[in-house]
Amino acid sequence: MPNPFHWDFVTPGLPDSAFEDAPGFSPTPLELRVMLLAHLRPRADSLVWDVGGGTGALALEIARLMPTGAVHTLERDPEAIDLLERNRQRFGIHNLHIHAGEAPEGLALLPPNPDRVLLEVGRPLEDVLRAVWGALQPSGRLVISTVNLEGLVKATDTLAQLGAHDVQVVQATVHRMQRRGSQAKLAAAEPLFVIAAER
Repeated sequence: MPNPFHWDFVTPGLPDSAFEDAPGFSPTPLELRVMLLAHLRPRADSLVWDVGGGTGALALEIARLMPTGAVHTLERDPEAIDLLERNRQRFGIHNLHIHAGEAPEGLALLPPNPDRVLLEVGRPLEDVLRAVWGALQPSGRLVISTVNLEGLVKATDTLAQLGAHDVQVVQATVHRMQRRGSQAKLAAAEPLFVIAAER
C-alpha cells in the first residue's frame, strides 16, 4: 500500500487532486467542503453521521480534524463504497467507518446518538430527515447539502415542522480560474444549497 497522503497544514481544505475519483464520482470542491465543515462545527470528540458518503472527501476532512471522535458514513452505491475505502486508506484515516446501506433503514447500522449529522442527498426525503433528526442528540447540529430547489424547500419545511433552532440557508457557488491558451476565465461549479440547523 502506498504511503498515506501527507498534509502538514492545520486548516481544512485538502486539494481536490488528493482524492481518488471515478466516473460519476468527484470530490466535493475544496471551497464547498470548507463551508460545510464550518456549518457542521464538529468537536474533537464528536460522533458524526455522514449520510451519503460519495468519494469520502468531506468525511475524511471531518475525521482528520477530530483526533478522539469518529465519523460513520452510510453509502448505498458499491462503487462509491470502494472509492471511499481507497480514499480512507490513501489518507491513513482510522476513525472513518464505512457502512453499506440506504437511508432510512440503513441508519440502524450506525452507532446511536450522533451529535453531528451531515446529509448529502440530491432530494432530501421527509422520512430520511425525520429519521436523522430523531437520532440526533439534543443541541446537536444537522447540515444538509442539496443542489436543487425541491430539496431546499422540503428540507426547510420539514425542519420547521420539527421545531429546529437556528436554521441557516446559504447558496454557495464556486468560480475557479481556468486558462485556455492565452485567455483566462472563471468557470462555475454547480451551485450548492447548505441548510444548517440545531436540535
